[in-house]
Amino acid sequence: MNRFWHVRSARTLTLAISFAILLAASMILALSCILRLADGRWPGIAEQGIDALLGLRFNDNLAVIAMAVLAVLGLVLMLSALVPGRRQSILLTSDDPSARSEQAISCRGISTLVGHEVERTDSVTRARVKTSPALVHVRVQTPAHSVQRVQDNAQARVQAVIDGLPLQRAPKVKVSVQRRGGN
Repeated sequence: MNRFWHVRSARTLTLAISFAILLAASMILALSCILRLADGRWPGIAEQGIDALLGLRFNDNLAVIAMAVLAVLGLVLMLSALVPGRRQSILLTSDDPSARSEQAISCRGISTLVGHEVERTDSVTRARVKTSPALVHVRVQTPAHSVQRVQDNAQARVQAVIDGLPLQRAPKVKVSVQRRGGN
């Protein structure tokens, strides 16, 4: 089955850049229009810009450069919308191999499950979990002197959670323990 439409990340950076550019342009245009309505004439910079635009011809260097920049910006935005981002989920095994649908669990969901389970481990005060389709990385804080024992217990709990999920490809598990607090 084609996995092209499998759950992908949001394009937040592209959206933020597009939003900032469009917001700045609309704010400048709105301010210019408000000043035009208040004074009865365009502000100096806007008037110079309008005159420059009216004097441009298609074969002028400035016009060609502006068209090229806008074309490249449009192409970049279009490609960032069409090209799928990094996967944010892991496929689950299906009970029915003839089914034409797929089921997945989000990496955030796995992080939540693992985080709750690790925080129930003895001597663990805090657990931070980052999950990708290939790796579950757990950072544990403990006040205990026996860091190795805490790491082994946390590793066993994380592995039990991952083994309990019907994942097509189980990610690797990495647990790191940091000693904080205590005497």
